[in-house]
Amino acid sequence: MPEETIIQNAETQVETAQSAETETVDVEQFDPARAKALIDKLRGEIKELKPKAKLADDLSTAEQKRKEAEMTELQKLEAKLKETEKALKEKTKNEMRLAAANKVGLPVAFADRLKGETPEDLEADAKTLLEALPKAPKTPTVNPTNPGLGAGVGETYEQKRARIYGINANPYDVAAMRQQGGGVYWSEKE
Repeated sequence: MPEETIIQNAETQVETAQSAETETVDVEQFDPARAKALIDKLRGEIKELKPKAKLADDLSTAEQKRKEAEMTELQKLEAKLKETEKALKEKTKNEMRLAAANKVGLPVAFADRLKGETPEDLEADAKTLLEALPKAPKTPTVNPTNPGLGAGVGETYEQKRARIYGINANPYDVAAMRQQGGGVYWSEKE
């Protein structure tokens, strides 16, 4: 029964196409009444064809469901196996891309842009992409405390402490001041 409906739909469409071809429109003379009649006729045809198009869509989905129901269990499993193999292949390809990007030092954000089937091809593409990226200027690494060159080499803990914090000396102790190279000199002879 659905096949008869499809055949009737096809025949109706062929007839409307033939009738549209037989009509000739004179370009030089524009007749508003005739244009309005043609527009109304086309709108009517569209109204008739909309339910038929919906019916055709419904029939195609029903046919697809029927074919799926007729599939054997083995065919269903084979279809599922193909989908799973496709997903596995895509996942392994993504993992190879990430591995190649990490090996070369390419940022992970660029891993999905790598092209190639083998790890060697992916690495070569990653190197090419890495060379094309702009390089950041190299800044020297500086120790946060930055004690200077050679500071602290061969010093004892007390010497480091004295160098960093200074020496707490009695400013009135003349011997300690002389030992440090400064202080006040006075003499008791006048």
